[in-house]
Amino acid sequence: MNNYVNANAEGANRDADRIRNNQIPQHLLENIPRPREVVFTLTVGQLEMLYVTWAAARMRVRQELYEPALPIPPYPLPPAWPEEMRAMIVLWIARERRVFEMEMRELEYLLGLRGAR
Repeated sequence: MNNYVNANAEGANRDADRIRNNQIPQHLLENIPRPREVVFTLTVGQLEMLYVTWAAARMRVRQELYEPALPIPPYPLPPAWPEEMRAMIVLWIARERRVFEMEMRELEYLLGLRGAR
């Protein structure tokens, strides 16, 4: 065990200077993929399954809104996704949500419910 107070002072000072200067070491920046270089793909079958599941979700919401007296069927067990596939689906859902919000914003502009751009 090293009990000397200044034993690691040189390394600690170098790291502290880097942190103070907000510098990221160059060797860490060399291998990082840029966001536009990362590609997420879903197979046709996976996309079909997502759209079918989305339609089922839409039916459940409509039933809850327009026919609240009817019992909502229980949720089926979700598929067991590999971690990489789960990440792609989360990103796909986030993208679809953003597209929907953009479409609703455009609808508001077209209907005159938002100020002109």
